[in-house]
Amino acid sequence: MQYTGTDSNTYFTIEEEAQGEITEKKSRFICNLYHVENEEQIKDIVESLKKKHYQARHVCHAAILGDKADVLKYSDDGEPSGTAGRPMLDILKGKNLTYTLACVTRYFGGVLLGTGGLVRAYSDSLTAGLSNAKIVEKRLCRKLSFSIDYQIIGKLKYVLDDYEAKIISEDYKNCIDIILAVPETMTERFKKYMIEITGADITINDEGTYFL
Repeated sequence: MQYTGTDSNTYFTIEEEAQGEITEKKSRFICNLYHVENEEQIKDIVESLKKKHYQARHVCHAAILGDKADVLKYSDDGEPSGTAGRPMLDILKGKNLTYTLACVTRYFGGVLLGTGGLVRAYSDSLTAGLSNAKIVEKRLCRKLSFSIDYQIIGKLKYVLDDYEAKIISEDYKNCIDIILAVPETMTERFKKYMIEITGADITINDEGTYFL
């Protein structure tokens, strides 16, 4: 199963850990959200939560990894099949998220919720967590490096927003050594602009792609 978000050049993830909590018929559902890069991180975080909440009945989770959101993981951790992990996964997919782990810890309150009640409780807990999370867009960029004369730097910085480009580093010597990130979709247009303003007196090195 694969989900690619808006297109292959962009994806969404949470920037940092977030939390939300609900109570349903005396059971506490505590949601923790994390940005994760690999399956080992998922395993470590889930195990850490189980140690921290050793008195809790369940620590269920759902996670999506990959630039194309094609690695899907979820667990009901003893809850009836399909009542916890899968509903949480569906919410993450609905938000176009990847590199994201959602864990919901349940402290049982003594009242059975039934399968429908469990689905709602785990879903509502995750929704509460997402309401406190900062979601960011990552775009596929090319890292470009080049050197320019001092009289060009003003023209370059003036158009950075037009090309959605971001300077990664700039080193001022006899000329200015620049490394910047340009969205994949803007790269060729940006190169043409730089050739134009320098009178073709420029060598632009392509350092590869990454998400920024």
